[in-house]
Amino acid sequence: MVASFPVGGFVLVGGESRRMGRAKALLELDGVPLVLRAAELLRPQVAEITLLGPPERFAHLGVRMLADRRPGRGPLEALCAALASSPCEWNLFLACDLPFLEGEFLGALVRRALAGRAQAVVPRTADGWQPLCAAYHRSCVPVMEQGLTREPAGIVEVLPALEVDAIEGEELARLGFSERIFRNINTPADWEAAQRELELTRK
Repeated sequence: MVASFPVGGFVLVGGESRRMGRAKALLELDGVPLVLRAAELLRPQVAEITLLGPPERFAHLGVRMLADRRPGRGPLEALCAALASSPCEWNLFLACDLPFLEGEFLGALVRRALAGRAQAVVPRTADGWQPLCAAYHRSCVPVMEQGLTREPAGIVEVLPALEVDAIEGEELARLGFSERIFRNINTPADWEAAQRELELTRK
């Protein structure tokens, strides 16, 4: 199904997953790899879904891939490549390792982006910015490209140079979402704990 909104969708799968010991994107929740779960959450909101990462590792999933132009530069490089290649003005980006994320939040994110005049719509919780569950306009590319010339070359470091509409924790709660939706997984212990918590939620 093609979304009625002119928005692109991207899932980041290029991390090394060193602490996990295996690719986080391919961990399965209810038999579905996390990367495909993320893609399905995006699908109702976007015109097309693209995975950002090494094609040789994920091409077998049958989803459009886009490789980093300069591998090893981290998520900011991936966002630059995606925005530069996207035919859509607005684009949603998700990390692959967000097992608690709810599709309804992505709908709210799209509506917020299209209704406003910011260059980015980014949640900010008690843990700080959540730049890998956010919407970015293509006009961000020059600032992000400049950010790649500095150290550290991170997404959070370029946000002050962008017009950012922040969805703060209190507003998130008013919208009916918990900050838990942004909790990611980095270690086998994180993954086991997330699985247990999700199982309890279903009961």
